[in-house]
Amino acid sequence: MKSALRIIGCLLILHAPAALRADRVLNGLNFLAGEWALVGLPLHNYHLLPVQEELGAFISHDREFMLELQNRWDLEATYEAKCDYHYALKLYQNGELIRTLLLNLHCGYLSLDGIDYAFDPEEFNRFRGRATTVAWSRISFSDLNDLRQAIQTLDQVSDVYWYEDVKPYLYPGFIMLSYTGLSWDADLDSLKSAVHQQIAQKTGSEDFYLQEYFHLIRDDRMQVRYLVNCDERLASVLADQAVLRWRNHLYNRDAVYILAIGVDELRYRTLMEQH
Repeated sequence: MKSALRIIGCLLILHAPAALRADRVLNGLNFLAGEWALVGLPLHNYHLLPVQEELGAFISHDREFMLELQNRWDLEATYEAKCDYHYALKLYQNGELIRTLLLNLHCGYLSLDGIDYAFDPEEFNRFRGRATTVAWSRISFSDLNDLRQAIQTLDQVSDVYWYEDVKPYLYPGFIMLSYTGLSWDADLDSLKSAVHQQIAQKTGSEDFYLQEYFHLIRDDRMQVRYLVNCDERLASVLADQAVLRWRNHLYNRDAVYILAIGVDELRYRTLMEQH
């Protein structure tokens, strides 16, 4: 494990610390490349607002609107984020989830990657007339083969979007790896790439899907944990460094739930019957 950490440490890219400041929260998104969708889904909140019922779940493919928001949403960081969220805003490029923003429209803030920004709730009214209603379904599976078939089928439908990453469920289970003592400003993308390379070299296979489970900073050092979604055979090769041994996705629960945007129950059943 120590040697693995040394290898990974050599591959890290370090960045200077960044102070909290005004930030364009849609920076880095090239809305001129590919097909984009912006989806808004209402979340349960004990302080429900009329706009949640009026707009419901919505979708926009309006490229000019997204560019407009990208330019307008230059937001100041805030430490006053104490309320639940009303909406999740999700941006997809060519069907792949790229960024998730969480909005509170009562206390007035937007959250992105653990940083909260002051957000004028009146800005949310800009979605009126620029988005259309979209169906969504929460689907449960007690059989992992049925789950995998559903994902593979719906992945072929261009106007269906996943609320969360469903790629882990294309594998029967997962193990967890932990890396500690890393520099607090380690670049997480570089680290993930290095961990992926290490796993591929050790197992002789690329047949796995690596997910960051969490990262935290304590005493100026970072700890990162990853889920390695894979079959039990590949997991056995990594067992000596796993902090959580292999288990299938139904471990200790009756069903797996996925949320698909763009399908109601009737359309879901029709699509599955066609396959």
